[in-house]
Amino acid sequence: MTEDRQAPDGRRPIPGAIAAEIAEYEEQIRQYRRGQVDEVKMQKFRLQFGTYAQRQDGVQMVRIKLPGGVVTSDQLVALADAADRFGSGFVHFTTREDAQLYYVSLDAVPALLRHLASYGITTREACGNTVRNITACYRAGTSPTEVFDVTPYARALFGYLVRNKYNQVMGRKFKIAFEGCTEDHSAVAIHDLGFVARVLREAGAEQRGFEVYVGGGLGGAPMLARRYTDFLPAGELFTFAAATVRLFDRYGERKSRMKARMKFLVQTLGWERFRELLDEERERVGPIPFPEAERFPAHPPVPAQAERLPALPVVDPPAAGTEFDRWARDAVFPHRVPWLRGVQVRLRQGDLLADRLRGLAEVVRRHSANEARVSIAQNLFLPWVRADELAAVHAALRTLGLADPGAETIADITTCPGADTCRLGIASAKGLGAALSEALEDGLAPYAASARELRIKISGCPNGCAQHGLAHIGFHSAALTQDGRTVPAYLLFVGGGPAFDRTSIGHVIGRYPARSGVRVLETLLALYAAEREDGEDFNACMARLGDARLKQALAPYQQVPAFEDDPLFFEDWGHEHQRFAVRQGVKGECAGSTVAERVPRLEDALERLAQGEAYFAHAEYQAAALAAYEAAAAGARVPLYRRLVDPFTAEQALWEFENIFVLSGETGGAWRDVSAEFERLRGLEHDAASARAALERAREFVAYCGRLPVEPGRAPAGRSPG
Repeated sequence: MTEDRQAPDGRRPIPGAIAAEIAEYEEQIRQYRRGQVDEVKMQKFRLQFGTYAQRQDGVQMVRIKLPGGVVTSDQLVALADAADRFGSGFVHFTTREDAQLYYVSLDAVPALLRHLASYGITTREACGNTVRNITACYRAGTSPTEVFDVTPYARALFGYLVRNKYNQVMGRKFKIAFEGCTEDHSAVAIHDLGFVARVLREAGAEQRGFEVYVGGGLGGAPMLARRYTDFLPAGELFTFAAATVRLFDRYGERKSRMKARMKFLVQTLGWERFRELLDEERERVGPIPFPEAERFPAHPPVPAQAERLPALPVVDPPAAGTEFDRWARDAVFPHRVPWLRGVQVRLRQGDLLADRLRGLAEVVRRHSANEARVSIAQNLFLPWVRADELAAVHAALRTLGLADPGAETIADITTCPGADTCRLGIASAKGLGAALSEALEDGLAPYAASARELRIKISGCPNGCAQHGLAHIGFHSAALTQDGRTVPAYLLFVGGGPAFDRTSIGHVIGRYPARSGVRVLETLLALYAAEREDGEDFNACMARLGDARLKQALAPYQQVPAFEDDPLFFEDWGHEHQRFAVRQGVKGECAGSTVAERVPRLEDALERLAQGEAYFAHAEYQAAALAAYEAAAAGARVPLYRRLVDPFTAEQALWEFENIFVLSGETGGAWRDVSAEFERLRGLEHDAASARAALERAREFVAYCGRLPVEPGRAPAGRSPG
């Protein structure tokens, strides 16, 4: 298989740089097993490669990035094979349009990463304090309402930011979403950066760009993003993203992990001051070349496999009431191409067994031009299905057990893994989700029929991985105590929903035992059915009724019976006959490690300088200059560590020093462009004079680093330094 050829199963040679970084990770694991790498440093490496500690000891969850949610049929097979070879035989698709594998041995992770890399899939920066997977509208390129296809822009930004030194060791994670439709399928207002497609028309010419939202996020203190601009030209996308992550890295909180997201930086600075700093940073960054617009058509061409001219006539669907009709009502979406359709495959809570995934990959290959999309509702979308093949698609999905109706309706409940595998999970979000879904398809079916547009989302902890704050009816796990026993419970949220600048966050109504979840849902739906006025949606109806009315109606379901009367109340959904308990003292890894256990010392930098002098004495001038570079980076690590910044590489260390100390004004103008200066010195062909100059410059810089104050600087109240 040559460098530019693809094998029949979709595999390609792994690029050298990616092979090298996986090999480095593998060596770090070996050193960790030998006790040469401490636990914190290992965690930092693990998270950088998407390897996340599970609730169960000795195994890992591996998070796999699918930029824009796009995945090919070959990649779906690769995921299925990975689940069987390395995991527990199933794949979980997330609200971040990622895929996750569970029960993976740490020692097997490098082999897993090589397997994925051979199919063009990466886990790089899927966890930790960096830019996470960039999501995009799952209907991009197909929707009749889209302004233009945002998928290539999302993938281009992913390519620019992954492995970028600007965002490897930020204070917390950073999330980005793209939306191209007139409907908000991507929940842009809950992201650190949200981009909405816009076209500017002037003098008969059209220019593509984005309406930009900044500073959103969910979690325990949800905040909606602010609109930064109505129109950012598409060519400025890299510059804007780079400026934002640099600013966040420079001024974001690092000590208090609960306040380290960018939304809190916006809150601390105030919106106007934040905007001013961001505008200045855009000027400082300057133009970063973006791919020519011609590479990105407004709408993608119809794949040849889907076209297969001449197009067959569209066949009318079977009569209403048939199994196919019930499926098609929910699963089939209109398409911008009249004779094509989009098909939503409902995945119950995002989970899919490996064998079913292989079968689904074949459906994608035969009927959707080898392409599928992951949606934030944890479903898979087939974007290129011919209308005349819908019956065949339904039959194939039915054979796989994947033709359930109800996609994107109230029955299609979103959950995170919760306490099943997550270290932070309090109760089983999947367990409650399954119970509610079953009730909606059985006893609550009449209510479900009249409330189809509602969305239910359940998170296993306040962090909100299932985006419960954006649901009409949302839950997040909690706990109650009754007679000295712990009871699984949930906080109930009502009134959320994504709608660009009209997005609403659900508000808390109360805390209810998990076993009352079905009755709580039934009560809310009964109120809606009885009290709604003509044309009134659920959120408007609940707001009109008011919290007091809702709390009164739900009050009976806050009660917990005595254990002797109903011991089932003290057991979690899906974990019957197990004693429920909230794990104490266990730290999750959502925020990631900040600094390694070993504290950098100025002596480390001085030792490198001494080594450089020894090289110089033996006329090894190139080695002497490299030692000077490493000494400068080691010196930079000392003040950076005091700010809880612990870069992975020497290049990152010098860049972080410049970003955090120089560009914030703390050096008073000294050491401007220090990162570029030492990179230039490293790249020279050295003689005695230039090697001596590099050593002396490094010695001067190391001495400066030793004199920097310990206390962190603050974002300037007036103008930032130029």
